[in-house]
Amino acid sequence: MSEFFKQLISQLSAIWQRLTLQQKIITSSLVIFTFLGLVSLMVWSKGTPAGNAYRPLYSNLETEDAAAVTEQLTKANYKYKLENDGRTILVDKNKVYEARMALAKAGLPKAHGVGYELFDKTNLGMTDFVQKVNARRALEGELQRTIEGLEEVKSARVHIVLPEPTIFLDNQKDTKASVVVRMAPGRELNKEQIRGITFLVSSSVDGLKPQNISIIDFEGKLLSNPFGGDETAMSSSQNVELQQNVEKYLETKADQILSGVLGSGKCKVKVSVLMDFDKAEKTMEKYDPESRVVRSEEREDENMKNAPNGDQNKEKSLTNYEIDKTIEHVVAEVGNIKRQTISVVLDGKYTADKSGKETYVPRTAQELQQVEDVVKNSLGYDLARGDQISVTNMQFDNEFLRKEQQELRDRDLWQNRMMMAKYGAVVLIAILFIFFLRFLAKTIADALNPPLPKLEPLGVVEEVPDEIPEHVKKSSAILERVEMLTREEPINIALIIRQWLSEPVAPARKKGA
Repeated sequence: MSEFFKQLISQLSAIWQRLTLQQKIITSSLVIFTFLGLVSLMVWSKGTPAGNAYRPLYSNLETEDAAAVTEQLTKANYKYKLENDGRTILVDKNKVYEARMALAKAGLPKAHGVGYELFDKTNLGMTDFVQKVNARRALEGELQRTIEGLEEVKSARVHIVLPEPTIFLDNQKDTKASVVVRMAPGRELNKEQIRGITFLVSSSVDGLKPQNISIIDFEGKLLSNPFGGDETAMSSSQNVELQQNVEKYLETKADQILSGVLGSGKCKVKVSVLMDFDKAEKTMEKYDPESRVVRSEEREDENMKNAPNGDQNKEKSLTNYEIDKTIEHVVAEVGNIKRQTISVVLDGKYTADKSGKETYVPRTAQELQQVEDVVKNSLGYDLARGDQISVTNMQFDNEFLRKEQQELRDRDLWQNRMMMAKYGAVVLIAILFIFFLRFLAKTIADALNPPLPKLEPLGVVEEVPDEIPEHVKKSSAILERVEMLTREEPINIALIIRQWLSEPVAPARKKGA
């Protein structure tokens, strides 16, 4: 393999030496431009700027954490850059994981809050008050880390108030806690997660009740139930929430059916329900006078013998009857729908003429009746309980929606054109590169095979006869015959030539003899 490369290098050197100065300049320029074009094309296709050798190490750091990280990077001789007001740190892309491992070894970036590692180091001179404060800090830190484990929570703070114990139960205050959370961009906590955080904190602190926990976000908005201490208000809040969920469920159910038939954005459905939240219990006793059951029976027999009036037999019986009785204990279910009111608004149809102008066409009465029947059956319409429904046909104002759709179409068209232009540029560069290679190959071929110099006439101009003389034709025929015999009988021809060479040469005759 080494001999091959040596021969290749020597051949290329020989070719380079044969080139003229102009050819050397052209060849070098073509090679350089071709290399630069390929590099630019590769960088452009990746969509990243050339020379971007830095990658994010950590993003959205707090100011204190960013300062500690940059200080450690400076001590370890890592080059870095700061972006996003110093909250994003970038390092060399080849040293990202190495830098992260080095920072992790140094305990950076620090986890938010201080947990039970606060007690890793013992202090014999610590007072009881400091011990209690550290225990509360450790518990707050552990709860903070647990809450920050949620995907929706970016950061959190937990504050716990532990009252001093007292011997008088009437003066004993309740334990309270507050949680402040910062949401991740575009995320929010749902009600189930808020309840989960509430019960997590209450279960982690001894004597802490869920109604004594407040959860707010960094904008000051209260996320937990504001009526935690009032059972009546809490019940009313839960009833309103249940009613809203039922209305939303019914609206979604009807909208799914109509959107599948009429199309998206062609209908609006609103449902208002009146629910019965009264909790009623009643006990009923029913008696059936036609039904009698023997409850008890007494019989007394008395026999008297040798009595003055003779032998006597007395019989006495007592029977008690019980009337059939039924006892019913009825508990009315909470949250039944007493009445629902349904409102449906439909958009009409649009027809386009030859010029592309759309004309609004209202829906027919038959179509409205069909929609009304579908909604009634899907939502459990009951006329006996006073349900009402209204189906109206109105023209929707979709001007803003049409503008948005037109902008999206224009944007998609622009992106398609840019993509086509990009691919066209790639094809054009490839074609130019092929022409460059062809020109380079032609230049090298011309250098290896220079044209023969043109012979200038020496003053003697030979005239080529139009017709070949007869003796020339005979000589040519003889020569062709000799050539054919030479190929067919080379041994005989060689003997003839040898015999000619051995014959004596005749003396030359003198002129005039």
